[in-house]
Amino acid sequence: MGKGFEIHRFKVAVNCTDIRTDTADPGENGEQIYYDHGMLALPDGYTETGKPTRLVINCHGAGGTVSTDDSQVEQQGITKYLLANGYAVMDVNGLPEEYAAEYGIDIRNNIGSPVAVQSYVKAYHYCMENFNLYRDVFLHGGSMGGISSTNVVLSGCIPVIAQSGFCPVLDTYHQIFQRPWSGGLPKTALGKFYSLSRDEDGEYIYDEESIAGFNPMARCLTVGEKKYLPYPVPVKFWQCEDDTTVSIDTTKQFIQAIRNAGGIAYLRTFPTGGHEPQDYGEFVRQPSGNTILGEETLYIRPAVEEVFLWIRRFS
Repeated sequence: MGKGFEIHRFKVAVNCTDIRTDTADPGENGEQIYYDHGMLALPDGYTETGKPTRLVINCHGAGGTVSTDDSQVEQQGITKYLLANGYAVMDVNGLPEEYAAEYGIDIRNNIGSPVAVQSYVKAYHYCMENFNLYRDVFLHGGSMGGISSTNVVLSGCIPVIAQSGFCPVLDTYHQIFQRPWSGGLPKTALGKFYSLSRDEDGEYIYDEESIAGFNPMARCLTVGEKKYLPYPVPVKFWQCEDDTTVSIDTTKQFIQAIRNAGGIAYLRTFPTGGHEPQDYGEFVRQPSGNTILGEETLYIRPAVEEVFLWIRRFS
């Protein structure tokens, strides 16, 4: 028996010119091309011809990256469970290494920026052009991957069936700017990506207009005391009530805003578990999917099982 899947690693060219700059002639901005790392995991059942394989784009969190020889998501239980059940899984770093070094941005903090969205779109097209995959895809994201996946959905640049996520970052102000993780690295990334001004002490000054639509929570419309967010796809998130890294209150507000606008949106909460909803609870006794991946037996907890059921509902 093999390992049950095959990893294909690739690079995509990303134009990192500030796409938010409004000029009379778009050509005035030119191009700043950098190369970003991506990975595609293909299940054993994948074939180059015949019936296409369904793709799930799994956007990583700030605890990891996608590099030349490894990625955070290929080690995750949700990725392995999807592969065991015939889904392909893709991720891209969302921040080209040379660009990050040039502008002083931590390589693990793409924070769902315009560069990250471009990287995911380019990686999507690369996979569609080189592999036998259905064109419409699923999006999943964990923590920082929540804002990456949400901004990709809101961009409308690729066809998304449905979205899922664990403890998602959704607010550039209340979460990334006011409560940054990793000693403030995402706050620095925010300042660099969006060219924020600094005060006399050298601290970045938050400016919503500079974020220019890449803050999901700011896209909600407030009518009276209610917020509304027309959302293009069904979405479901999983989060623990005692999460001290990413506020669950923001997630609740985001989901409610979508529901207020008539969208399909759910939040599944767990009482404890901190920032790791996928680790909450006992192993599921009888998972609905195949739990053998090559020579490995997978043990599935509730959140992973429920994400699989959510994706399968729309497959």
